[in-house]
Amino acid sequence: MEFRMIEDMFSSEDPSIVEKIYSLDRNTIIEWMRKRETAPIKVWQTGNDDIAVVIPTADLKSPRAKEAMRIFSGAKIVMVESRGRFFNYARSVNKGVSVALESSPRWVVISNDDVHGIDDFKKLKDELSTSSKGMVLAKPSKYHSYKVSLIEVKPYFLKGMNFIGKLMKIPPAEVYSYLQMKYGAKLGVKTLTIIDSMIGLMRNFAGEVKDSFINAGSFMVLNRRAINGKVFDETFINGYEDVYLSMKMRNDMEIVNFRISEERGASLGFGKLRFFRLFVNEVYFNYLLWG
Repeated sequence: MEFRMIEDMFSSEDPSIVEKIYSLDRNTIIEWMRKRETAPIKVWQTGNDDIAVVIPTADLKSPRAKEAMRIFSGAKIVMVESRGRFFNYARSVNKGVSVALESSPRWVVISNDDVHGIDDFKKLKDELSTSSKGMVLAKPSKYHSYKVSLIEVKPYFLKGMNFIGKLMKIPPAEVYSYLQMKYGAKLGVKTLTIIDSMIGLMRNFAGEVKDSFINAGSFMVLNRRAINGKVFDETFINGYEDVYLSMKMRNDMEIVNFRISEERGASLGFGKLRFFRLFVNEVYFNYLLWG
């Protein structure tokens, strides 16, 4: 199948069309992911500080982008504008980080543009002044610095997850359980990446927990010494790149006393369509983990 046809399926607004991707074999899906086109990327920068902040955004002039710039006022700010069907978060971040490093900062912050300030930027600077870790995280919230588990989910739990997802209108639970039951074995998806807070104590009954760690999510700070080449794996499509990096850096990570908040699904939404698309990253992530 031509990659253009796969791209048309992936970009469809109809979840049933997107689902057709998973009838393909795993190697074809991953090869398409690796060879996807890249949306145009524009970079705008201002300031000069030993802390650089990289912020991907769809529109430099949007209220969200302006708010993000205000929050990090005083830092070197690198705004990375990109949008459209070929937008790729990892590629935007990597481009922004490469530009930020030209001024030799000690720290590089990677933040979504949908953030809202709680603590002042000076508070973050103070916290970083005493840290030597490779990755520094803000205090936990729903969308950053949260625990995830890689679980080999039992069939009965997948059925329950699907039922509850439909009943309670929880798109990730409904969609992921459905896709895993129907296509997981064929595509080599051994484990699902589950946010611990979403299942609570049910984690103990979900299946075998293969791994567990803190995911940076929508906000992270990287020490210059920890940046060697591209920060994110660009095969991922707007998801899981943060999970993979956090997993690799878990032993060189700390959470500091800095608070920031963000909106849920401000850029990509939180409906079923998002998670039908996002499952391609679970396919690729499992390939990296288990072969």
